[in-house]
Amino acid sequence: MAEIVDGNNLMGRLAGGSREGLVAELADLARSKRKRLTVVFDGPPPSGRAKVQQLGDVTVVFAAPRSADEEIVRRIREARDPRGVTVVTDDRALALAIQGAGARTIGIESFRGDATARVARARTAAEETKVAAPNVSAKDWTQWFSDSRNRLR
Repeated sequence: MAEIVDGNNLMGRLAGGSREGLVAELADLARSKRKRLTVVFDGPPPSGRAKVQQLGDVTVVFAAPRSADEEIVRRIREARDPRGVTVVTDDRALALAIQGAGARTIGIESFRGDATARVARARTAAEETKVAAPNVSAKDWTQWFSDSRNRLR
């Protein structure tokens, strides 16, 4: 299932309002979900950057000359299976257009809750698999390595 994020709609509520912060949060989420996400922003890309950028599991799209809403709806209409596309937005007009094109929507709070839960589960799993370092001093290590039986030839 493809997920498209209404970047400008989500940006003000996550990541402190910056595009870069939002993309970083989405990259963390994409890794934890093992999914690819596409985030669409209004306007042109920053100077010297491409209109479409692949940043790991996150594709960043700058919609100019269209609006981000128009670009999202266009992508859904061109999708092989619009029912397999979910758009993250709280924009009611966009949500209606998306549903009319055959895709699904999810609100920002639901997306955020899902994202927070997934990232927390991933962190917990990573912490559980950590192996604690042995409680030894530098003197203990020096003594261990001074024994020729403990060194590679």
